[in-house]
Amino acid sequence: MCASLSSSAHAFVGTPVGGHPGELDVNAVVTAERGKTEPNENQASYMKTRGWYEYKLGVGYTFGDLGPLQFFATRLEATYFRTPAEKNDPSEWQVGAPGSSPPGTLGSECAAGAKYLGGGECEFHPADTGVIATATVSFAAIHDPKFTFGVFFKGSVPFEMDLEKFENPRLDYFAAGFTTGVELQTWLLLENSFYLGSGTRPFGKQQNGAAALSTLFDFKARRWLLPWKAGVKLGPYVEGDIHERYDERYDRAFSPSVLPQGGGPPEQSRDRIRAARFAVAALPYFLVTPHLSVEAGYVQKFFGYDARATQVYFVGLRGLASLGE
Repeated sequence: MCASLSSSAHAFVGTPVGGHPGELDVNAVVTAERGKTEPNENQASYMKTRGWYEYKLGVGYTFGDLGPLQFFATRLEATYFRTPAEKNDPSEWQVGAPGSSPPGTLGSECAAGAKYLGGGECEFHPADTGVIATATVSFAAIHDPKFTFGVFFKGSVPFEMDLEKFENPRLDYFAAGFTTGVELQTWLLLENSFYLGSGTRPFGKQQNGAAALSTLFDFKARRWLLPWKAGVKLGPYVEGDIHERYDERYDRAFSPSVLPQGGGPPEQSRDRIRAARFAVAALPYFLVTPHLSVEAGYVQKFFGYDARATQVYFVGLRGLASLGE
């Protein structure tokens, strides 16, 4: 999940420029996931994340007040992603060819649709590319100089995406959330964001829905410290799945077999995929001009499980143009 913390954590008050009535807001973001991918409870399944990239282009417009709704805005985004193949590390865990277990037993096999590459190596899901189109509507219920409360709704549609692949970007067909911003000092803001996504529900169970919560302190540097106005947002980020799913390919390779009560041949156990990630985010930004900003970010997982990646990096540009009120 990373454009303001993740690809899912849209923030109403989170951008350093833009958000005024009559403004067109354009941004471009490149995101890279690194660290480890954790598809199974067995730690021997953990993979180094390499070659994972996401390229996002978004355009938004703030209309202004719409009845009781303030700062009503819409946004369209297109995200192109490129993710690597998911393969085990034979030096950590050998996976056998299909049917390699002796009759009447269950062993670690490359089965259930996975591709055996030889030498104990198994490809669970191939490399993938695709596009996710997203539309967002947001507005402020409260927008005072010292306090803001905003609400957003968004929907996403994937194109050419393997929905069952673990290491692909998070996809939520439907999502909603809210954000708040409080000015504590002229140089310090407090931002909170809550996000709730449906995953592929109600049309399928390939991807879990998730809830995400962030609390960020926005420290604004004094102008004389740098040639540009600048700031950094720091704080905890928590993300957790609200559903669970299973991947038989990983179960056959990494989950142990169990002996049923009363005897009989061993049965394949199943390990659920239900992610939880507790992380810290550092998001610096630079205001090159009142209409152009550079935004960056780093999210580091400290503990949790079933993480798509333990580290997330992004950098982006955001510009705006006034089209009149």
